[in-house]
Amino acid sequence: MKESRRTNVKVGITVIFALAIFIWILGWAKRVTVAGDYYSLNMRFNSVSGLEIGDHITVNGVKKGKVTDIKIVNDKVIVVGEIPKDIVLKSDATARVEMMDLMGGKKIEITPGSSSELFDLSQELRGRLATDIPGALQMIGNVESELKTIIIDMKVLLEKLSKNLSDEEMIANLRSAVTNSKNIADKLDRILTENKDEFNQLTKNTVKLTDKINKFLDENTSTMSTTFTQTRELVNKLNDITLKLDKFLSETENQSNNLGKLIYDEKTYENLVNSLNKLNEITTILLEQMKSSGIKVDTKIRLFE
Repeated sequence: MKESRRTNVKVGITVIFALAIFIWILGWAKRVTVAGDYYSLNMRFNSVSGLEIGDHITVNGVKKGKVTDIKIVNDKVIVVGEIPKDIVLKSDATARVEMMDLMGGKKIEITPGSSSELFDLSQELRGRLATDIPGALQMIGNVESELKTIIIDMKVLLEKLSKNLSDEEMIANLRSAVTNSKNIADKLDRILTENKDEFNQLTKNTVKLTDKINKFLDENTSTMSTTFTQTRELVNKLNDITLKLDKFLSETENQSNNLGKLIYDEKTYENLVNSLNKLNEITTILLEQMKSSGIKVDTKIRLFE
């Protein structure tokens, strides 16, 4: 009886111990925790392409969490995940749904970012869907019609090229063009060879002329500089004279000087006209007297009063 009881106790302890180990392994594999060392993260995607609850969340390629919920809000997919608190996300962190293996498994790859600002966990982390094999096949299907059009265009182009290349007249023209180009090249080579000495002499003369110009500039630099300075001074003086002349004309128009008053003052102008008329009359009288009997002068002189 006692031996049977001991056996039952041993079996019970073994079962309890095995069950504890099984629960611990299951919790480790499923990322189950009771210590509260994980935090929840909301991620927003346009599409998750087969992602399921329980799929892994990796941070820089290392398994760190799992997907706990997936829901559709309006036209977006909101994925809720749990990751350890020791993973610090920055404001430029990103999330990406990737293919985990060739069998079609999915995971979420998170890049923590490198910004100096922390990510606000009350906000949704923006994510995107990485192109996988089904996505690539879908893209190929989308461009199938365009590929057909490109192949048809290439076929037409090749047919035209084949037709042109089989045209004897075109081939003859090409041969003629090549022959003419060779003849032109031969003529140019012959001209250069026959006039080699002249070209060399022309080059030497050009070098001599350049040396003379440089020598002239070196010898007359100071003179040219003085000439430029004097020319600049002359231009400045002419500018001063022009300014003074403009000022004088402006003062004349505004009757600010004597010439302006004399020209634009109507009273002065009338007096001048009267004076000229009287002078004209006197001149006429003197001329008539000189023609007749000479100039008569009637003068009364009073010596004593």
